Order: sequence, then structure tokens, then C-alpha cells
Amino acid sequence: MSRHGLLLLLGLLLLAAIAAIPALGDLRVRTGALLALWAVAHGAYLVAARVATLPAGPPSATALPAGASPRPAPLWIVVGVAILARLVLIPAGPTLSEDLYRYLWDGRLVAQGVNPYLHAPDDPSLAPFHDQLLDRINHRDVPTIYPPAAELFFGAVARIGPSPRVFKLAMLPLEAALWIALLFLLRRRGLADERLLLFAWNPLVVIESYGSGHVDLMVATFLVLALAMSEARRAASAGVAFAVAILTKYTPLLLVPYLVRKRALALLGVAVAVSALFYLPFGDAGASLWKGLGTYAAHWEFNGSLYPLLRAAGATVKSSRLLLAAALAVAALWISLRARSATGAALGLYPAYLLASPTVYPWYLVPLAALLPLHPNAGLLAFSGLAALSYLPLPAYLATGAWTEPAWIRWVEYGGLAVVAAAAAWIGRRREAQARRAAWASETKPT
Repeated sequence: MSRHGLLLLLGLLLLAAIAAIPALGDLRVRTGALLALWAVAHGAYLVAARVATLPAGPPSATALPAGASPRPAPLWIVVGVAILARLVLIPAGPTLSEDLYRYLWDGRLVAQGVNPYLHAPDDPSLAPFHDQLLDRINHRDVPTIYPPAAELFFGAVARIGPSPRVFKLAMLPLEAALWIALLFLLRRRGLADERLLLFAWNPLVVIESYGSGHVDLMVATFLVLALAMSEARRAASAGVAFAVAILTKYTPLLLVPYLVRKRALALLGVAVAVSALFYLPFGDAGASLWKGLGTYAAHWEFNGSLYPLLRAAGATVKSSRLLLAAALAVAALWISLRARSATGAALGLYPAYLLASPTVYPWYLVPLAALLPLHPNAGLLAFSGLAALSYLPLPAYLATGAWTEPAWIRWVEYGGLAVVAAAAAWIGRRREAQARRAAWASETKPT
């Protein structure tokens, strides 16, 4: 079978598995069936990722100048499967998470000129807005935790139509921009267009962005746009995109030390100015701008790796969080000093954040997945599938109201990440050693 035929077959298998998900109904009840379909889709994805990252044709055919693909890539296969996988999930209700309903709540307030940072949803002052939507959102006693760019996006969608389907449809043009930016970066490196599937076919990206409608796809879009524009030496545009990425979710701030090291002062200056403009419409909230975020930082926890280990060792909630925050700061500085490129720095910084965070929902991996076409990493490819295991306790939680997570889930998730990453590193070093021995043997062979 040809390379293109194999990719098409794998894409159809992935598409069939994802297309079966809406028929399950409430995924909180049918979690086992969801994870079985997710496993099939992820298996097809991993094989496709392996095919896409293999050199195409003989070695001489792959030694092309920067900006050229190893061969004409079947981009229509990659894009076609990706679009269909998204379209089949858009009509489905977001049963895995209530976050999308919070986006709609915040968006409705913004669209009507109400500052969502001032009051929690259940506050009596918001009584005119109390309806069925209030019953569907989580943490209704906490003001919004989302930054201003996200809130303005929520408001824009609400003006069009405050429904899950409209919100998911609004993600499509954003992701199209992300794909274009990724293709630009791939071609600058002389990498095949088909590597786009390492992001576009990732089941986690598809399910979390178009099944549950998480806004992390918007973070990924503007982060990659900022990286692409920076490489194109368009500092002002990169600064605007970087500001929007940060003000959708704050995690891209981790890149600031790297940008300072590279003296990207124009980019950072524009980002600061644009950020100030984004805060202006919400400035009357004052210190309440950070109230919801402070609650999240102090109390939220889910599916972390190092945090539960520290707590089990006797550390308090506060000391554990402070210790991990300090460790993340040190790791960010170290990665920023060693990284050879901005995309490489981002790829190192996001896993560091996930390991240090007490809260690691599966959709937090979406921005990280956007970097995999440029920097394939076996451990992270595996982890983007293993993270789905964190949904396993959902049926019991729905029945009892108590979240009880078997310890083995995190050991499989993070242990799998560590084992696959270590195995890939060992194989890579072994191949390098074999290549050096072969080169030495050819140089010393008598003629």
C-alpha cells in the first residue's frame, strides 16, 4: 500500500471512531464506550503520525532546501479528515464538561455590557439573568477566571447566537488560521505538509475543542500565530498575537523569559500595550479582575502529577502550590536559556507547566499538541491519549456526587509519559551511536 493510501485508510478509521461518539449520548454515563472509541482513534492517529514523520522517498529525495516539502504531501487527505471529524462533533452537546456553558454565561453578560469580573453568577445582583443557563454552569459562586481576550470572544459569539453549536462553529476560522501558521512554519523548516496531522488528527484536540468546545484552541491559535509572525520578523503582529494568546489563558506568559533573552523587545512592548487595551473595558472591576483566578490558583486541583505526591508526603495545600510555582519558575528560566528556538522553548515550557500544575484537565494539552508537528515527541504523543483516562471516574461521580479517582490512573498517565519518553530517548541515542560507528567505519575502510 502506498504512503498516501495508508494515511487515507488511517484517517477513515480515526473518522469512524470519532463519528460514533455523538451516538453515545451523555458521555458522563457512557465513559467506558467513549474511551474505547478514543483508544481506536488515538491508535490510528499514532500510526498516522509515525507515517507522516518518516522521510518520504530515498535519502537523496529528502535533502531539499528549507522551504520545500520532501514531496507533494496529500494535504487534502489531512485537511479533509480533520474537517469531517470536527463537523460530526459540532452538533453534539458538551456532556464531558460544563465549561462551554460558563463561556456562554460570561458572553451574554459581556454582550449586554455587564462586567463578568464583578459578581459571581449566583449573585443576587445578576437575578435578571438567572435562567436555565445558570443551572448548567459550574462554580457559580466564583467570578469568571478567564482573561479579557477570552471574555471579548465569548461576548462576540453571544451576539451571534449564545448556543454551544454557534460557539463551536466560531472555532473553525480560528483553527484555520492555526493550520495556515503551522504550514508556514513547517515549510520554513523543509518539513512535509502532512505533518499537520500531528495536530489536526489528534483525538484530544478534536474531542475537547469540538465536542466540549474548550477555548484552549484559541490559545493554541494565537500562540502559533505569534511564533510564526516572530519567525517572519513581523514583531508588531507577533506582539498582538502574543497578547491575545496570553489574555485568553495566561500560560503563554512562560515564554517571556525566552523572549527577553532573545531581546524581542518590540514584540514584548506591543504585547504590553495591546494587553492594556484589552483590560480597559473591564477596568471598573479593579482588584476583582483577579478574584476568580485567585480562587482557581488557591483551591482547584485535578489530575496533577507532582502536587498529589507532595500532599501525600505531608506538605500543606499552600506550601505544595508555592513549591511547585517556584520549581516552575526555575524550570522556565532553565528552558529559556537552553532553547534554540521559540517553538522549542514553548514545547519545553508547556510540559513543565503541566507537571507543576495541581490542575491538569485533558484540554490543557491542546496548545502543546499544536507544537507537535514541528517537534514530534513520542512521550507527548502518548500522553495526549493517556490523559483521557482522567474521565474514568465520571460515571461514579454522576451517581454519588463524590469524586473518587483510582490511584492507578495517574500512574498510567504520567508513568506512560515517562516510559515512552525514556524509551524514545534511548532508541534515539542508540541510532546516533550506530550512525557514528557506520560513519567511522566508512572513513577508515581501506581503498
